[in-house]
Amino acid sequence: MQFSVYANFLTCTVIWFLQHKNYEELVKLESDVQNKIRTETNVGFWQYLLDELRPYMAKSRLKAKHAAKQALKLQRIREEQAKEMDEHQKLLGDIKPVLPKPKMNESKTNVEPMETDETDCMEITEEDAVIIKKQTFKSIPFTFDELKAMDDDVQEQKWSLLNDAQLELFTEHLYVQGRYSPVLGTDGEAMPGIEVIDEVDDFKQLQAARKRNRNGDAEPITSAEADFMRMARSGMEKEEEEFIDEEKLEKQTYLWSDKYRPRKPRYFNRVHTGFDWNKYNQTHYDLDNPPPKIVQGYRFNIFYPDLLDITHTPQYTLTECEDSDFAILRFKAGPPYEDIAFKIVNREWEINHKHGFRNQFKEGVFQLWFFFKRYRYRR
Repeated sequence: MQFSVYANFLTCTVIWFLQHKNYEELVKLESDVQNKIRTETNVGFWQYLLDELRPYMAKSRLKAKHAAKQALKLQRIREEQAKEMDEHQKLLGDIKPVLPKPKMNESKTNVEPMETDETDCMEITEEDAVIIKKQTFKSIPFTFDELKAMDDDVQEQKWSLLNDAQLELFTEHLYVQGRYSPVLGTDGEAMPGIEVIDEVDDFKQLQAARKRNRNGDAEPITSAEADFMRMARSGMEKEEEEFIDEEKLEKQTYLWSDKYRPRKPRYFNRVHTGFDWNKYNQTHYDLDNPPPKIVQGYRFNIFYPDLLDITHTPQYTLTECEDSDFAILRFKAGPPYEDIAFKIVNREWEINHKHGFRNQFKEGVFQLWFFFKRYRYRR
């Protein structure tokens, strides 16, 4: 217990002793402690003192460097202030400060001078302000025409040379002359790659688009849609034909119709037809007198290049119609596309991918390909 109290007292004493030393004194103390360590045999205390001494030496050295940098910074600030005061005095010219009249006491016998600030004593009239403004504007080392003829980098350098008063006057002068308004240029001054649209042609295109919108005409096909159509038409077989039997739906209303104009998606569908050479047809028909062709499957390609929410893939539903031999296949995607439906043959689908079934949405194209199951004729 006594040893612990003694150790705490020793630590506090050493810390208090080192805190009141400057850097030069700490350096001298370090040299003395190192001599003690080299000459004496019991060096425990001196080694402890040396370990505590070095952090305080580092702190003292940092404080000294920080104080020196602060003094240098303060000196630079004072020099800049003195330089600004000299420029200000040059601009003022011969304007002399007017000292206020001293106030008289009640007896009007004793006059007591008042301590006033130099800025409060100086009175500048409107004429003096105009003179200062003209002198400041004349001190600007360039004109607007000269600045306009310079490169951007040179302009930045010239702007940086102006002080606050010159910068304020020059920008005010540009504002008065209307230099902040865009300048009307010619077609030849346009940057490469920028298309200049003729006003008359643009108005005609706008009128034509409005007319198509009022009449409900289809919009012109885009290049992306043309590529989709070309891809869908490729690889058509002899037994396939284009299928355009679109079913008319009831009037559709959408919650997003006030924000996006609903439009029908483009599509290219195929219907696969052929002969079914079952036992019955083999018995009653031959190649010279073939049986009637039947629908064996469909390939639907619906284009949704501008679908807003691509995380929700288009869906399809199959519903029966009044004629039980047919059904309504309806496609639904989301904004900005309307639903679209087709009337197809109502038969059971072959949903095995080995038999040509495909149901995918890729690169803005929804594909639904399927064939019907074949039933074998039995007597």
